[in-house]
Amino acid sequence: MCESTYGADRPLELQSFTDIVDLFPASGIALIKRSPVVSVSSVSVRRKVNNFGSSSSEWQLLTSNEYSVDTQINQVNINYSDNWGMLGARRSPMEAKIVYTSGFNFASDTSQEANNIRSICGRIVSYMAQPVAIGKANITDAVGFQAYVSSDNFLGVFLLPLAKYRPRG
Repeated sequence: MCESTYGADRPLELQSFTDIVDLFPASGIALIKRSPVVSVSSVSVRRKVNNFGSSSSEWQLLTSNEYSVDTQINQVNINYSDNWGMLGARRSPMEAKIVYTSGFNFASDTSQEANNIRSICGRIVSYMAQPVAIGKANITDAVGFQAYVSSDNFLGVFLLPLAKYRPRG
C-alpha cells in the first residue's frame, strides 16, 4: 500500500539503482531520482552531441575525489578537472550515470523517518479493518492532518506524506 501510486510509487526497501541523468549546465550537478540515498557506489560521465540522446563518448568512471554526494538533497556534484578531459564541459550538455542504494532497512532502521512510514502503514491497515463507511469519514493521517474525506479516497489522504519518496522525473 505504501508503495502504491498514492504513496511512494516505488519500493521503499533498500535497493540498488542506476540513474542516467543530464547534468545541470555550468554547475556539474546531477539529481538522484530516489530518496533517501544511502550510498553512491559509482559515478560516470560522458559528453552528449545533442539534447536528443546522441552521445559522443564512452562512459568515463570518476574517482571518489572527482565528485561529492549530498544525501540530504539527493545530489551529486561533479568536480570538473583537466585530468579526465572535461574542463570545458561546463558549457556542453553532459550526462552522468549514478549507481546508488536508496531506501530503508525496515528490519533495523529505527529512524524517525522509518517509524513514520511504519505508522502510516499501520494506520491504513487499522482503518481497512473497520467496516466500510458510507459517504464521508473523519480521518487523521500520519502527520496529524484531520479531514472529512470520501470513503473511497482515504488511502490517498493517508499516503500523501509518502509522495516525497516518488522518483523524480
